[in-house]
Amino acid sequence: MSTGMTDAPFQFETVSRSGTFNMSHNHSHNTYEIYYMRSGERFYFIKDRSYHVRPGDLVLIEPNVLHKTTEAYTVSHERVLINFAPDCLSAHMADIGLDLLAPFGDYPLIRLSEADKDYVEGLLERMRQEQEKQEPGAAGCMKLLLAELLVWVYRYSAKTAPAESERAEHPTTLHRKVSDIVQYINDTYMEPLSLKSVAERFHISPYYLCHIFKEATGFTLLEYVHRMRVREAQKLLMATRLPMTAVAERVGFESGTHFGRVFKSVCGLSPLQYRKSAAAPNGSPGRAPGP
Repeated sequence: MSTGMTDAPFQFETVSRSGTFNMSHNHSHNTYEIYYMRSGERFYFIKDRSYHVRPGDLVLIEPNVLHKTTEAYTVSHERVLINFAPDCLSAHMADIGLDLLAPFGDYPLIRLSEADKDYVEGLLERMRQEQEKQEPGAAGCMKLLLAELLVWVYRYSAKTAPAESERAEHPTTLHRKVSDIVQYINDTYMEPLSLKSVAERFHISPYYLCHIFKEATGFTLLEYVHRMRVREAQKLLMATRLPMTAVAERVGFESGTHFGRVFKSVCGLSPLQYRKSAAAPNGSPGRAPGP
């Protein structure tokens, strides 16, 4: 079952899958995301590491962060997904007087107790019913319920920080190894990188690196490097007037032609079109890296 995902600044979706499923593309967007695992299990790669997401887990993802789920130990799963732009809640946030987005910069995984799980699932179910019935005021009511959920998350995060041992947890030793590799790429994306050079850095074979990287993150190593570079290029295109060749060089592309080709394949726009779109009033600069 799937409901409701659109390009609007507020999106709510419930999905139940009974068979094998892996996201076909890595994913990033300029909205905030809340992911709730109702049943089943997934590995969730976020930024530079993977998390084992289980029933009752709530995941918070900041804008423009690469993330992707892959199969864990069960093929079936049911999850709820909310994406929202801050502007759609600006009035509620002003009234509440709290920075409800602050928890998104903290540890992304919240493990709920049974009582917390019942409360959160109750809010999500009311949101689903509002979306399904579409009675007068449904859209506004869903935003009110989202604001209530964000207040709960804010209060929970303020009083319950995960222990350092929990923060350091990796699903497997393989995921821990790949996390080290990803962090290295994140730090050196602007330098020449290849499957061979990264494999040599970590004293493993290119074949093994290719295998474990794909298994742990859902991306090939080259896909990940390209999207890291494109994400950083997007920032430069919006914040500077650097020539395209200079942008390409700063983020690690060996030629402007290669940069333009990869950028368009990821964003759907050329670098120049992206810059113009970002500069336009109320512009929406294409899609961020992902499907």
